[in-house]
Amino acid sequence: MKFPFVLSGRFAATAMVAITLIGLVGCGSGSDVVPVSGTVTLDGDPLADALVSFYPQEEGKRFSTGTTDASGHYELVYTNDQNGAAIGKHIVKITTATVQGEGGPARPPKEKLPAKYNDQSELTVDVTSSSAGNTNFDLQSK
Repeated sequence: MKFPFVLSGRFAATAMVAITLIGLVGCGSGSDVVPVSGTVTLDGDPLADALVSFYPQEEGKRFSTGTTDASGHYELVYTNDQNGAAIGKHIVKITTATVQGEGGPARPPKEKLPAKYNDQSELTVDVTSSSAGNTNFDLQSK
């Protein structure tokens, strides 16, 4: 197969650099994602096994989730290979609902938290490049 033109020398090197840069910009390097972690407490005590989800308000951005450990600490995951959340405003939903029953029929999930923290969430966070790090939530059961 013959090509109608041949790239050589300085032009070829410049073209390859330009193509690479266009590819990097087009693919999105994830620079608009920053690490987010923190602690969730309920009535002052660490809340274990809660699912923390950040839902961006800007279209085209994906949500992030994390699960709290025994000390209430969570770390958000954006993709399989990137931790954090997209920069921007988010609605935060925290739930403890899990499917009950091992080995038998599953029962409906039981939620320990008021709806204002999950289904009807009133929690919001503005993730900025300088807000990476601890984003804590002190929840009240009543």
